[in-house]
Amino acid sequence: MKLNKVFNIDSDIDIRSIMFDSRKNCPDSIFFAMKGKINDGHRFIEKAIENGAVCIVYSDEIETKHDDVVYIRRSDVTDAYVSFCNAYYDYPMEKMNLIGITGTNGKTTIAWILRSIISHFEKCGYIGTMGYYYGEEIMDSSMNLTTPKSDELFRIGKEMVDYGCKALILEASSEGLVTRRLEQLHFSTAVFNNLTGDHFDVHGDMESYFAAKMLLFNMLKKDGKAIINIDDEYGLKVYDILHDENKITYGIENDADYKAENIVLYADSSEFDLVYQGKRYPIRTNMPARFNIYNLLAVIAVLNENGYPIEKILPYIENVELTPGRCQLIDAGQDFNVVVDFAFTPNSFDKVFSFAESITEKGRKIIAVFGASGDRDHKRRPGTAVIADERADEVILTYDDPSSEDMMEILIEMRSYFKRLDPQIILDREEAIEKAVMMAEKGDTILLLGKGSDRFILDKQGRVPYISDEVAAKNAIDKKMMRKAEN
Repeated sequence: MKLNKVFNIDSDIDIRSIMFDSRKNCPDSIFFAMKGKINDGHRFIEKAIENGAVCIVYSDEIETKHDDVVYIRRSDVTDAYVSFCNAYYDYPMEKMNLIGITGTNGKTTIAWILRSIISHFEKCGYIGTMGYYYGEEIMDSSMNLTTPKSDELFRIGKEMVDYGCKALILEASSEGLVTRRLEQLHFSTAVFNNLTGDHFDVHGDMESYFAAKMLLFNMLKKDGKAIINIDDEYGLKVYDILHDENKITYGIENDADYKAENIVLYADSSEFDLVYQGKRYPIRTNMPARFNIYNLLAVIAVLNENGYPIEKILPYIENVELTPGRCQLIDAGQDFNVVVDFAFTPNSFDKVFSFAESITEKGRKIIAVFGASGDRDHKRRPGTAVIADERADEVILTYDDPSSEDMMEILIEMRSYFKRLDPQIILDREEAIEKAVMMAEKGDTILLLGKGSDRFILDKQGRVPYISDEVAAKNAIDKKMMRKAEN
């Protein structure tokens, strides 16, 4: 791309790529000297030039300049970066119907189900915690972020447009919003599912966290629709703050545009009546747990408000494509329950333990296997430990994503929060899961929490391959059943 197509400068130099990491060779590239919480891109300008940058966009004074490099000074380098990325990939998001999902819990489930149902009608992409998806397979996001940085986001968007996608479902994380990764995107629909205490390492307090989530609604088109969980305390705040007419609500407890009544929960399914505009729609779905009723209400509201009539989408609600690692029941022929869930916050622990209690036979045990991630909000740790201490019968603390921290130190800290139980510490996660499976008896429930469908562990070396909790559980169950057969 010619520089003068984006910047008002007298240069027709051709940019072949966008350099994000100055340590990597990237010929004929442009480098943006952005300032982050820790690093200042100005420190890496010389390294960027050494590795192929022919244009530098910067804000602070530069002492040394090279004759064969174009320098562009801007007061807001991040804005210039987003603008260039958008133009470089030919404004892909403007060519799709954008639907954004935000909230502490449920973003991935809502986004995943929306993508799967819309795909029955037209090609639809997904970007979020699971990576990104279009066509027939999940593709990992190389930046390992729920909301990718702008150069990756627009590149993925172009891939989707080239594939023929007409819609894109995007998880809008609070961190992605405050770091401006979604700038210049215009959403037709924005969903607010809930807000509970989390990410204080990034936002500091609850009100700042809420303010970050609200940024998504500033990105709605003029006729865009805000779809809000009216049962949530912060959902009510969203509703009161937004003054436009395009506010759509869903809920169970309060009056709502889309309301669930007569809820019946089973171990592996749910039934409820959807009430919309005075009409009652009986629904049976393969999704268990009360919190999934909220997720499904959001899905139905988004679909109907985007032109997919309720009557046409109900057959897909009955048997949705379940999100891997989200309240996932593992059935390998065993006579006890095994649930894999991504839960890692106190609120998500509360919900998954409620689900476990609803499916566990009276007098039987709940066995929880989990750890805690490093380099994240440490306030989560006592909260998750206290819930497990109060509601589990057995706990095994194990490896999670230590990042730069020491995993054993994290687990020893976690154990200190327990008062009633005395958790075992088994550092090897597969071994911990096998231990839980061997302990389980008929009617018990095992909760494997924190990793969901992840096939990697984040430690000091970066992403280390991991077989996943699902595979580890199935391997352990097979081993147990073989031993039983031999005896």
